[in-house]
Formats: sequence, C-alpha cells, structure tokens
Amino acid sequence: MRITAIQFCLSIMELRSWNLRFALSALTLLLAPTSLAQMTALPGPPTDPRHGGSKVYSHSAQTATFKCSGRDVDVVYPTPRQAHEIFPVVIYGHGQALGFANYRGTLEHLARKGIVAIHPMYDRGFFDQDWARMGRDYVSVSACALDELKKLGVQHDSRAIVFSGHSKGAFVASMAAGLSHREGLSLKPDAILLFQTAGVDSNVVKDFPPQARLTLVFSDRDQTVKRQLTDDTYRFAPSMQKQILVVRSYPSLEADHFWPLTQGSFVGGGNESALHYFSAWKWLVSAAEDLQASPQRPQGPGRHPLLYGADAIDKGVAGLQDEIAERNF
Repeated sequence: MRITAIQFCLSIMELRSWNLRFALSALTLLLAPTSLAQMTALPGPPTDPRHGGSKVYSHSAQTATFKCSGRDVDVVYPTPRQAHEIFPVVIYGHGQALGFANYRGTLEHLARKGIVAIHPMYDRGFFDQDWARMGRDYVSVSACALDELKKLGVQHDSRAIVFSGHSKGAFVASMAAGLSHREGLSLKPDAILLFQTAGVDSNVVKDFPPQARLTLVFSDRDQTVKRQLTDDTYRFAPSMQKQILVVRSYPSLEADHFWPLTQGSFVGGGNESALHYFSAWKWLVSAAEDLQASPQRPQGPGRHPLLYGADAIDKGVAGLQDEIAERNF
C-alpha cells in the first residue's frame, strides 16, 4: 500500500500528539502527590506571640484540684511572674460524658497565655437534668475555686470573666450567664463564648447581661446537635454585641461536634489541631485578652481583631475561611 506524503505527515503529527498526551499524563501523575499534599496539608500553630492560637507562651502553668460543694474543681492557672499580677478568667464547662482530661490541652494553653482556666464539675452524674441548678453550680464552684486560688497568691480580674463551654457545658454556661444576672450570683460574665450548645432556655437567655459580649460557635459537620439551638440563643439574647461563627472543615480534618476536644473519648474527638490554633484557642484567648485591654470594660464593645474583626475567620491557609454567620455590629 502506498503512503502519500500527506498521510505520512499526518501520521507523524498523530504520533507527536500521542507523545505529548503521554508526557502530560506522566507529568500529572508525577505532580499529583505534591498537589494532594498541598490540598490536605494542615497549618501548624501561628508563630506570632500575639495570636491566641500560637504556642509562644508568656507563663508557665500549674494545675490544682479544689473540693467545692463536695465536687472536684480542676483549675489550670498561670504562675505569676511578678507581685500583684492579675489574670483574666475563662470558665469552661464540659460536654456530656466528658471531663477535664478531654479539654486539658485547651485549659493548659489558656493558662500559659496568662489566663486562669477553670473546669467546673457542675453536674451530679450522667443523668442530671436539673439545668437551673447546674447553672448555679457552674457559678458557685467556680467562685469557690477562685477563692482558693487567692490563698495561693493568684489574683483574678473580676471584670474579665468569660463563661464558656462545649455542648452540654455550653448550655449550662448559658444558664449560668442568665441566672447570674437575674439572681445576682457571685460571678457574672463579661463575655460569653459557647461552642455547639446542646440546649437553649429562651427565658434564661433573655436575662443575659446585655453588656456581656456574646459569641456562639457552630461547625459545618456537626451531626450531633441542631444548629437551631445556636440560632435561637442568638435570637433571644439581649446582648449589645453578639455573633455566630461557623467553623469550616479543612479538606483533611472535619469540624464535627467533638472538634473542641484535645483528647479523644469513646464519643469522638482527637488531639489538638489547626481547628484549635485558628478557632477555639484563638477565640478564647482573644475574648479574655480583649476584656483586659478594653478601656471601658465591660460596657465598651469588644475590639480584638481575632474575635470581633475580619481576622476572626482566618484559618491559616489560602482560600479557606470560617464563616461569620451573624453579627449585630
């Protein structure tokens, strides 16, 4: 069979085209692991010491357990570097069937950042559902722990107190916030930061101290509690400054209901991660620091850019941010 000059040229072009496609395919396979690694790589902790999620610390931390109302109250506190040093306070309530060990990494981080971190044992067992009493106990055992710290020479700033918690602990913290204002309890929040609340009592939420800065956190992969609980808390709260932040998952790390844990349990959770550096730790530290830095505290608005500004939703990687779902400021 004769091959014309045109057929010969076409065959050469087809061969070159096949070779080009083969070369491109090989190059794609060669680069795929790098691209996949780039897509799934998680950011480490920030290096700027001013960032609440950084692991550059100003203090060493100590742990103490006090007996208050017959229950153990675990406290992680910063070692004072000078006489009369005064520290802000974060009270952090645990989720159902969880305890101090599951949040210890967060509490130790707060203490090393110069914040007294209290884990109040507010409930009387797994089946305890007396929410109002638990809210009062959240306050009373925390106040007891602060009194015990004073005996050790550790002073707290009574105008820089954050009520916080995760899941069930967030619901109890919300009960404590409302009842503290309604009933004049021994501690009142200057800021409220609730992670994935497992409940809402609208009558109590309506009694939140209006000047207390409120931040509610949900996550995009939470299949355990309903988003409506967070939305209703926001809707009923009389807070002059309030917001809802939604944590977005990384491609290789899901923000499910148990992402705030720093030690896993049978219900879920894991170790510290980018979700802590750029969400939970960043916001908790910023809430406490902001209260001490505000010239008109606690009446003035929160101004910390990592919680109340645009940088609140930075996740440490390009092209991915958390979400500001609601804000009234």
